[in-house]
Amino acid sequence: MPWRQEWTGRWLGMAAAALVLALVPGTGLADTDAQVAKGQRAYLHGDFERARSAWAPLAETGDARAQFGLAVLYANARGVEGDSEQATTLYRKAAEQGHPTAAFRLGQAYAKGEGVNRDTDKARKWYRRAAEAGHASAYTVLGMRYRAEVPADVAKTVAFYQEGAEAGLADAEYNLANFYAEGRGVAADPAKARDFYQRAAEQGHSQAALRLGGMHEDGHGGDKDPAKAAQWYRQAAERGSAPAQLSLAKLLDQGKGVATDKLAAYRWYRLCATESGVYKQSAAQKAKKVGETLSDEEKQQAQDWVKDWRAEGIWTRDFSR
Repeated sequence: MPWRQEWTGRWLGMAAAALVLALVPGTGLADTDAQVAKGQRAYLHGDFERARSAWAPLAETGDARAQFGLAVLYANARGVEGDSEQATTLYRKAAEQGHPTAAFRLGQAYAKGEGVNRDTDKARKWYRRAAEAGHASAYTVLGMRYRAEVPADVAKTVAFYQEGAEAGLADAEYNLANFYAEGRGVAADPAKARDFYQRAAEQGHSQAALRLGGMHEDGHGGDKDPAKAAQWYRQAAERGSAPAQLSLAKLLDQGKGVATDKLAAYRWYRLCATESGVYKQSAAQKAKKVGETLSDEEKQQAQDWVKDWRAEGIWTRDFSR
């Protein structure tokens, strides 16, 4: 695909630039990474002014991660006065270097007319670039827009996702798996659904990992394998999926596919109970029941773990070199 070739070239150029920096005495590549991480930690703890102070100098020197972080601050008026035009400018700078989420946010800006004139063609362009750079939900957005254009032709929508899946785009693989799982536009094929969920999950797609865990637990589309179910639930849980956290906690609680671990189950139940949504009440009830088997010290340790927990995902990926 032309875009993939273009982006591969850009990433190779960035890698070469990073290598040059690493070979030049005093450039401090490790120091740059540490400064980006410092801003990330400050942001996660709500210290937005410190995050800005960490990222602003790096953004000036062209670090895409810092440009993205600074754009988020301007877009949400955190530590700075809100400025959608400045946010969009910074998103563009990062996106042009191949930053997936910056490209996605730039697509959103064009779709909504935030900081730029509304332009659906440019929105689609940047969503596609984000998808081809590996953004987790950009292809879903493209698919939604495509379905809006051809609402009566499910087969064309399936072909659209098939094209993305053949290019190895995780979000396209996930959406294609949904069509096979539900028999929409194609004959229902649980085995194919499981295969495409796995392809997407292996690239870190949390929703695909959740669905794949469920298929392994239920034996849908293949053999039952509670150990693999626990593996995929854990991957999704660590990326912030509340249903995956609840499902993993149940397996740990019951000793299915993993050794029984009441403390770990209690931690995941408690974490899930902090989330809003339909899983909150069930998780809280199960945590209470499991908590009756634990000491006060163990429960406090679990509470501390929940307090300090941070999901892997957007703030991990977006600030990785």
